[in-house]
Amino acid sequence: MSGNLWVVRPEPNFVNRLDDFLRRGMVAVGWPATGDLGGCLDRAAMTERLLASYEHYSGELKSDLAVAAGVLDRFVNQIQPGDLALVPNGEDVYLSDVVGRYEFHPELGTDAPDAGYPHWRRVTYRNEAQPHCRIKDLPLGVRRSIDCRLSVFSVRSAAPALRAFLSL
Repeated sequence: MSGNLWVVRPEPNFVNRLDDFLRRGMVAVGWPATGDLGGCLDRAAMTERLLASYEHYSGELKSDLAVAAGVLDRFVNQIQPGDLALVPNGEDVYLSDVVGRYEFHPELGTDAPDAGYPHWRRVTYRNEAQPHCRIKDLPLGVRRSIDCRLSVFSVRSAAPALRAFLSL
């Protein structure tokens, strides 16, 4: 494997969607009001879309705007087919290979309880959708790297240890 390593949390729009991720062979993020982000080519465009879609980013959550724009930019523009996505859930971690480009699913683009995760990447889960391992079994540097609470982020610093652990 030569691609980048990413963590994608299974809680878009603050609801755990792991079962959907596994069943549908995908990973996803929330921010449903933004609409299709396929034309947003950088963080600045994501920032503009967030400001136009969520008024709280210009008010009480202004300090969170840069973080949200960064997450969306990473998910839409930086993750690529051939990358590996780790999906931590509770004490387990699921491993997947990114096989698709960004997709927008408007039918899931509402804040309703059964929706709210319209931004997708197709993946193939390893080990037939079973947890690859317990998080506590990962090398210490990898465990520390995935401890970040962001929705989507790179684990570049832990890549060598993770590749060795996975024998990749």
